[in-house]
Amino acid sequence: MITRRALLGTLPFSALFAQGKAALKIARVDPCVLRIGQRADIVAVRIETSDGLHGWGEGTTPPTVRPIIAQIEAFRKMLIGAGAWDIEKLWRKMYIEEENTLGGTLYAAVSAIDIALWDIVGKRLGVPVYNLLGGKVHEKLPIYTSYRWGNIPRTRDAYFQKTKELMAQGAKAGKYDPFGAYPGPDRQLSTDVLNEVREMVRGIREAGPAFDICIEAHGKFNMASAGRIIKMLEPFDPYFLEEPVPPENADAMAALQRSTNIPIATGEGLQSHFNFREILEKRAARILQPDVARTGGITAMKKIAAMADAHYVTIAPHNPNGPICTAASIHLAASIPNFLIMEEGNRNVAQYKEIFAGGWKGRLDFWELPEAPGLGVDISPALLKEIQVKI
Repeated sequence: MITRRALLGTLPFSALFAQGKAALKIARVDPCVLRIGQRADIVAVRIETSDGLHGWGEGTTPPTVRPIIAQIEAFRKMLIGAGAWDIEKLWRKMYIEEENTLGGTLYAAVSAIDIALWDIVGKRLGVPVYNLLGGKVHEKLPIYTSYRWGNIPRTRDAYFQKTKELMAQGAKAGKYDPFGAYPGPDRQLSTDVLNEVREMVRGIREAGPAFDICIEAHGKFNMASAGRIIKMLEPFDPYFLEEPVPPENADAMAALQRSTNIPIATGEGLQSHFNFREILEKRAARILQPDVARTGGITAMKKIAAMADAHYVTIAPHNPNGPICTAASIHLAASIPNFLIMEEGNRNVAQYKEIFAGGWKGRLDFWELPEAPGLGVDISPALLKEIQVKI
């Protein structure tokens, strides 16, 4: 019989684990700002252990850059010498130490550090991060296109043609914000814009009877306008309506969700599993969109997904940021049973091919899972020199 000891060598597993844990001490924490494609506000961190292993994390919350870098640097003293294995312990320690200043900057910094630690542990054990999270629930991940609609005329015919083009490229779903500029302080939508949007959405639906239409509203509107938007959209059976009102008032959003069968989505601006509790308890949304680079990293995202699953709510990760965020979102999505769909965010840039192990294999219908250890991403010193932005 082949024993575990025979497979692992002369030392028992516990001794090997202890050896690895002793070696995996954090030695360096180096934040940076990256420009990839058109994005010049990607906040990343490279964490290195005493034995030379390193991991990458991302904590992007545009347009904030300097405060996130400063927060990561403030955590450096706490992190140096700590064990990279102790992800949950370090997450809690960062949260408690700064709980009097909770906000987007703090959670973005925590996200970047958390993601990098998961990357390190996956590399140490030689497995993809999703294997550390319970393994693959999904073999491939459906996505929706975003930022690909461009500056086209706001007409039925233009959106009909654009949808046909996207479908020919493989897209099965797409999200866009058809409402244009933010309204005035009253958050009121004009009838002219409402009628214009109706025709744009009509063009999408006529072009793709099975195309999943995702509508973004960016929390721009008041309850009256949101109600009119919902009534206008219902005949076109959209996949979801994202934040017709701001997410701060869960009762208001819950009232809208009760009024329609269109799933309301929210969550890109909420931080940590603590701040998703009220949305779930009040049934204010049927789809949650946490952002792994904003909400507390993989550790918080896994908890949000579990909370949502208990309420029969699905997860559609918000993902408009950089490649490290994309990789972390892929691993998280692969491991949760209630994953629905993920944002594609127009990632057809040359740097992605260099950063992803084996090259970036972007598609417009679904993404396949990486097999490389850790997140499956790395930034070489030469590439870092090319894409790093001085602040």
